Amino acid sequence: MKTLVCFGDSITADEQSPDGSLRLTPRLRKELIGWNVINAGVPAETTRAAIKRLQSDVLDQEPHCVTILFGANDASDHRLVPLEEYGEHLAFMIEKIGPEKVVLISPAPVDERQQNARSNERMEKYRNKSAELARSYGTGFLDLWSIMNNTSYKELLEEDGLHFNEKAYVLFSNELLKILKQWQ
Repeated sequence: MKTLVCFGDSITADEQSPDGSLRLTPRLRKELIGWNVINAGVPAETTRAAIKRLQSDVLDQEPHCVTILFGANDASDHRLVPLEEYGEHLAFMIEKIGPEKVVLISPAPVDERQQNARSNERMEKYRNKSAELARSYGTGFLDLWSIMNNTSYKELLEEDGLHFNEKAYVLFSNELLKILKQWQ
């Protein structure tokens, strides 16, 4: 059985939203028959904290594939991890996991009317850093930033302007599945 670890922050964490709708990992499990899909998301986490649990939550699972989605908290005013440090943390993760096993996922845009601690100007810089690393290491890459910017993305966000609603998780999981099918 192949193992997929979904490593990330609150966008990855949890199996269901408060309204009972399915989030990322249960949607992936329905489609990736015969795969062990592990949710290794922790709400409010930055890459700085994530590298401390990389061994136990990711590497010890002996994954065939790992999705990495961080940036929304790294780019926030209250938890700010400078852009270069963010890149160093992602590079460390990629190197430890192995680039051939990684799908980097860019942070998504936010609704700035609801998000005082995050700006799309800064979020885009973190998106660009993740894209640069994906190209440099040859990892898989899901550009959530661009995909959501090509829609009415504010309709895909919860009232807080950051977290995803059910429509966003449908879009996110479908786009990710297109990439993950390569590992089947």
